[in-house]
Amino acid sequence: MIINVTFFIQIILFIFYIFFCIKYIWPYVENILEKRKKILLLKFEKIKNAEFKINSLNKEIIDKKELNKKIISNMDNDLKHIKKHLIKKYKKQAKYEYYKIINNAKLKIKMKKKFMYSNFNKDIYNIINFLLKKITYKTFNKKLDNKFINKLLKNFNKLS
Repeated sequence: MIINVTFFIQIILFIFYIFFCIKYIWPYVENILEKRKKILLLKFEKIKNAEFKINSLNKEIIDKKELNKKIISNMDNDLKHIKKHLIKKYKKQAKYEYYKIINNAKLKIKMKKKFMYSNFNKDIYNIINFLLKKITYKTFNKKLDNKFINKLLKNFNKLS
Protein backbone atom coordinates (compact mmCIF):
# COMPACT_ATOMS: atom_id res chain seq x y z
CA MET A 1 0.00 0.00 0.00
CA ILE A 2 1.18 3.44 -0.90
CA ILE A 3 0.84 6.15 1.72
CA ASN A 4 0.49 9.57 0.22
CA VAL A 5 -1.37 12.81 0.76
CA THR A 6 -4.68 11.47 -0.54
CA PHE A 7 -4.53 8.76 2.06
CA PHE A 8 -4.12 11.31 4.85
CA ILE A 9 -6.88 13.46 3.41
CA GLN A 10 -9.15 10.43 3.34
CA ILE A 11 -8.27 9.67 6.96
CA ILE A 12 -8.96 13.28 7.97
CA LEU A 13 -12.25 13.30 6.06
CA PHE A 14 -13.18 9.96 7.62
CA ILE A 15 -12.47 11.32 11.11
CA PHE A 16 -14.44 14.47 10.25
CA TYR A 17 -17.28 12.29 8.96
CA ILE A 18 -17.27 10.23 12.16
CA PHE A 19 -17.19 13.40 14.28
CA PHE A 20 -20.01 14.90 12.21
CA CYS A 21 -22.06 11.73 12.56
CA ILE A 22 -21.45 11.57 16.30
CA LYS A 23 -22.24 15.25 16.78
CA TYR A 24 -25.32 15.69 14.53
CA ILE A 25 -26.69 12.43 13.22
CA TRP A 26 -26.20 10.12 16.22
CA PRO A 27 -28.32 12.26 18.66
CA TYR A 28 -31.17 12.20 16.15
CA VAL A 29 -30.88 8.40 15.70
CA GLU A 30 -30.47 7.97 19.46
CA ASN A 31 -33.59 10.08 20.04
CA ILE A 32 -35.55 7.91 17.60
CA LEU A 33 -34.20 4.76 19.31
CA GLU A 34 -35.16 6.13 22.74
CA LYS A 35 -38.68 6.93 21.57
CA ARG A 36 -38.96 3.46 20.08
CA LYS A 37 -37.59 1.97 23.30
CA LYS A 38 -40.18 3.90 25.36
CA ILE A 39 -42.96 2.76 23.04
CA LEU A 40 -41.79 -0.85 23.28
CA LEU A 41 -41.54 -0.60 27.09
CA LEU A 42 -45.08 0.83 27.25
CA LYS A 43 -46.34 -1.96 25.01
CA PHE A 44 -44.46 -4.52 27.07
CA GLU A 45 -45.97 -3.04 30.25
CA LYS A 46 -49.45 -3.13 28.69
CA ILE A 47 -48.86 -6.75 27.72
CA LYS A 48 -47.82 -7.56 31.29
CA ASN A 49 -50.90 -5.76 32.63
CA ALA A 50 -53.07 -7.61 30.13
CA GLU A 51 -51.50 -10.94 31.15
CA PHE A 52 -52.09 -10.09 34.80
CA LYS A 53 -55.72 -9.18 34.05
CA ILE A 54 -56.13 -12.37 32.03
CA ASN A 55 -54.71 -14.44 34.87
CA SER A 56 -56.93 -12.72 37.43
CA LEU A 57 -59.97 -13.20 35.14
CA ASN A 58 -59.05 -16.87 34.67
CA LYS A 59 -58.89 -17.28 38.45
CA GLU A 60 -62.21 -15.48 38.76
CA ILE A 61 -63.73 -17.70 36.06
CA ILE A 62 -62.44 -20.82 37.81
CA ASP A 63 -63.86 -19.56 41.13
CA LYS A 64 -67.21 -18.83 39.48
CA LYS A 65 -67.22 -22.27 37.86
CA GLU A 66 -66.67 -23.86 41.25
CA LEU A 67 -69.39 -21.71 42.76
CA ASN A 68 -71.74 -22.62 39.91
CA LYS A 69 -70.92 -26.31 40.39
CA LYS A 70 -71.83 -25.99 44.09
CA ILE A 71 -75.02 -24.12 43.22
CA ILE A 72 -75.95 -26.74 40.61
CA SER A 73 -75.19 -29.50 43.08
CA ASN A 74 -77.43 -27.82 45.68
CA MET A 75 -80.12 -27.34 43.06
CA ASP A 76 -79.83 -31.03 42.12
CA ASN A 77 -80.28 -32.01 45.75
CA ASP A 78 -83.24 -29.64 46.07
CA LEU A 79 -84.79 -31.03 42.89
CA LYS A 80 -84.33 -34.59 44.15
CA HIS A 81 -86.03 -33.62 47.40
CA ILE A 82 -88.86 -31.89 45.54
CA LYS A 83 -89.17 -34.90 43.22
CA LYS A 84 -89.50 -37.28 46.19
CA HIS A 85 -92.04 -34.97 47.80
CA LEU A 86 -94.08 -34.71 44.59
CA ILE A 87 -93.96 -38.47 44.05
CA LYS A 88 -95.29 -39.04 47.58
CA LYS A 89 -97.95 -36.40 47.09
CA TYR A 90 -99.13 -37.81 43.76
CA LYS A 91 -99.02 -41.38 45.09
CA LYS A 92 -101.35 -40.31 47.88
CA GLN A 93 -103.61 -38.57 45.38
CA ALA A 94 -103.54 -41.64 43.11
CA LYS A 95 -104.46 -43.90 46.05
CA TYR A 96 -107.26 -41.55 47.01
CA GLU A 97 -108.56 -41.54 43.42
CA TYR A 98 -108.16 -45.33 43.21
CA TYR A 99 -110.22 -45.91 46.36
CA LYS A 100 -112.73 -43.32 45.25
CA ILE A 101 -113.19 -45.09 41.90
CA ILE A 102 -113.34 -48.51 43.61
CA ASN A 103 -115.93 -47.30 46.14
CA ASN A 104 -118.01 -45.68 43.40
CA ALA A 105 -117.86 -48.91 41.40
CA LYS A 106 -118.85 -50.96 44.48
CA LEU A 107 -121.72 -48.58 45.16
CA LYS A 108 -122.91 -48.82 41.55
CA ILE A 109 -122.65 -52.62 41.70
CA LYS A 110 -124.64 -52.65 44.97
CA MET A 111 -127.30 -50.42 43.47
CA LYS A 112 -127.42 -52.52 40.31
CA LYS A 113 -127.81 -55.66 42.46
CA LYS A 114 -130.68 -54.08 44.38
CA PHE A 115 -132.29 -53.02 41.15
CA MET A 116 -131.83 -56.46 39.63
CA TYR A 117 -133.17 -58.18 42.79
CA SER A 118 -136.19 -55.93 42.83
CA ASN A 119 -136.80 -56.66 39.14
CA PHE A 120 -136.14 -60.33 39.80
CA ASN A 121 -138.68 -60.34 42.65
CA LYS A 122 -141.24 -58.65 40.42
CA ASP A 123 -140.57 -61.16 37.66
CA ILE A 124 -140.86 -64.07 40.10
CA TYR A 125 -144.04 -62.53 41.48
CA ASN A 126 -145.49 -62.25 37.97
CA ILE A 127 -144.41 -65.79 37.05
CA ILE A 128 -145.90 -67.25 40.23
CA ASN A 129 -149.07 -65.24 39.68
CA PHE A 130 -149.28 -66.50 36.13
CA LEU A 131 -148.61 -70.11 37.19
CA LEU A 132 -151.15 -69.95 39.98
CA LYS A 133 -153.76 -68.64 37.62
CA LYS A 134 -152.98 -71.39 35.13
CA ILE A 135 -152.96 -74.07 37.80
CA THR A 136 -156.23 -72.91 39.32
CA TYR A 137 -157.82 -72.61 35.93
CA LYS A 138 -156.72 -76.08 34.89
CA THR A 139 -157.61 -77.70 38.18
CA PHE A 140 -160.92 -75.98 38.76
CA ASN A 141 -161.70 -75.03 35.21
CA LYS A 142 -162.56 -71.56 36.28
CA LYS A 143 -160.95 -68.28 37.02
CA LEU A 144 -160.43 -67.40 40.61
CA ASP A 145 -160.53 -63.91 41.83
CA ASN A 146 -157.32 -62.06 42.40
CA LYS A 147 -157.88 -61.92 46.17
CA PHE A 148 -157.00 -65.54 46.63
CA ILE A 149 -153.91 -65.31 44.39
CA ASN A 150 -152.79 -62.13 46.10
CA LYS A 151 -153.07 -63.84 49.45
CA LEU A 152 -150.89 -66.71 48.23
CA LEU A 153 -148.35 -64.27 46.83
CA LYS A 154 -148.20 -62.34 50.09
CA ASN A 155 -147.45 -65.56 51.89
CA PHE A 156 -144.72 -66.25 49.36
CA ASN A 157 -143.21 -62.80 49.90
CA LYS A 158 -143.19 -63.32 53.65
CA LEU A 159 -141.24 -66.54 53.18
CA SER A 160 -138.62 -64.98 50.96
